[in-house]
Parts: sequence; structure tokens; C-alpha cells
Amino acid sequence: MPDHTSWFTYLLALPGFRGLWAVFNHLGCVNAEGQVTAMEAGGQCAPGYAVTELPNHFSYPANTPVTIEYTTLGLFVLLIVALFVMVTRARLSDLKTAKLPEGQLTVASFTENFVEVFYGLLKGVLGKDDAKAFLPIVGTSALFIFFSNALGLIPGFSPPTSNFNVTLACGLVIFFFTHWYGFKRQGGAYAKHFLGPVPALIPLMLPLELVSHLVRPLSLAIRLCVNLFVDHLVVSVFTALVFVLVPVPIMVLGVLVVVLQTYVFCLLSTIYFQLAIEHHDDHGEHGDHGHDGHDHAHA
Repeated sequence: MPDHTSWFTYLLALPGFRGLWAVFNHLGCVNAEGQVTAMEAGGQCAPGYAVTELPNHFSYPANTPVTIEYTTLGLFVLLIVALFVMVTRARLSDLKTAKLPEGQLTVASFTENFVEVFYGLLKGVLGKDDAKAFLPIVGTSALFIFFSNALGLIPGFSPPTSNFNVTLACGLVIFFFTHWYGFKRQGGAYAKHFLGPVPALIPLMLPLELVSHLVRPLSLAIRLCVNLFVDHLVVSVFTALVFVLVPVPIMVLGVLVVVLQTYVFCLLSTIYFQLAIEHHDDHGEHGDHGHDGHDHAHA
């Protein structure tokens, strides 16, 4: 398929969806005098007008088109995550069946084991109590990123996480909750993280800390976006050259990238949460608590 297209592209290009197609691609109509108008309901331009791409100030970099591919695929991944969660919750609601492990890979067993892995990660770093508090954020991020990454391994689909706007949104969610929990747990004392150990170092530490924290969501976004974009590009090239057998080793590496990038994103997010909620005077105590939880989990 051409770049920036997927099965959803052709679906939304059907006559009944052309208006929606124009909205997702941020398109409008322009005449010879340069007058720009919105498209009609059917996604068509009036006589004398031609299709044009409208300025888009809601994406980064500016005027980057928010294409159908990434917008619709992102929504599609959310539906997949919701389906897995609902199926798993329905199974857990019956206590008799929930106590017995399933003997095969199903939607519920996959979700349970997947969440257990990231709960173990949180428990090892933050401790048991904080692991339960942060599991909804980290677990949801892990499910969304994993299924977004894995979607790129299916012919005709592209991973939403290969678009910088999507990964930046994921990074900003972690950034927001990091500082929200920091102030929630420590109140005004959380600001001491930015000021350094002694007042004399404030002019030096404050700019460094601000830059360090602002770079975090960019770091998460760029690392995830670039790795998935390159991986999907390599898989697409080998699949286009020889469709049978030859792309298999590359797709195996792609699976490893899917899993690894999900784990790295959640690991870094967990570390950011740990740095935000721990107090300056109990670093050692909190660290021991986390390691105790990790050792207990292995025991």
C-alpha cells in the first residue's frame, strides 16, 4: 500500500465517508483567487474550487497533517483495548471461573498475564501500595502502546505509534500525571525537587531541573516513534520485495521491538513516578522498600 494509507483509508474514501475523510485530513476547497472554504457535506468542492490542505496548528510540527491512518487506527486500538478489558472483566466477575486458570491462550488469560507483568514492574520499583495506585495509568499505557505497535505487523495496517503526534500525546499523559501525583503526595514540598539541596544553588538547579522535566515527554515520544517507524518501514520493504518466508526473520525482530518498546516506555514512566512521589529525606528508605517488594515478588 502507498505510504500513509491503510485499509481504513479506503473505507473512509467511500462516498458516504468522504466528509469524514476531509475532516481527518484537514482538507478544504480553494478557488483561483485564493479564497478558502470548507468542504461540502459529501466531501466535495463546489464548482470552481479545488481540494487543498488547510493549515493545521494543532499538530507538531506545525501544519503536519493528522491523517486518516493514524487517527482512525488510534481509535481502532482503543476499541481493541476496551474489548479485551470487557472480556476479562466479565470472566473475573464470576468468582468460580476466575479462581481457575485457563489452560489455553484466550483474550482473558492474555490480558491477565499482560497486566501481571507490568504490575510486577511497578511493585518492584514503587512497592505494593503504590503499584496498585499507578497500575491503571501504566497498565492502560502498556495495552495501548502494545496493540498500537503490534498493529504494524499486520499487512494493510500501520502502527499509530509511528506518528510523532500520537507518541507525544502518550508522553504528555505521563508528564501530567507525574507532576500531578508529585504535588498530590508532597504538596508544596514537591517544588524542592526543582530547587536543589541549598538555596545558593537555586539559580543553577532550577533551569536544569525544568529542562530535564520538559525533555522527558519528548524523550518518550521520540524513542517510541522513531523505533516503530523504522521497524515498520523495514518490515514493509522486505514484505514488498518477497512476500513469502523471507520477511519472517524481520517480522520476528519486529515482535521483539513491539514488546521491548512497550516495556521501556512503561519502565521509564515508572521511574518518573518514583522520582516524583519520593521525599528528599527518604530516598534510601523508599529504595529499600521497592527492592524488598521486588525480592518478595521473586520469592
